[in-house]
Amino acid sequence: MKGLGQVFKAVSSAMVGVGKKEDLIKDFERAEKQGPWAYIIVGLVMTAVFIGLVIVAVKLVLP
Repeated sequence: MKGLGQVFKAVSSAMVGVGKKEDLIKDFERAEKQGPWAYIIVGLVMTAVFIGLVIVAVKLVLP
């Protein structure tokens, strides 16, 4: 579960646009060892959730 938390932290910081260079290097090293699929899946899920939240917010604001 710790690995999934680190992937979530990496993807969320990438989506916001903040992060340390050291963390980026660690993420690339982890992706080389374990493969990029965890990052891809978490990124797609977080993007879908973000789009869903935007749609809900717009529907609440506009009658």
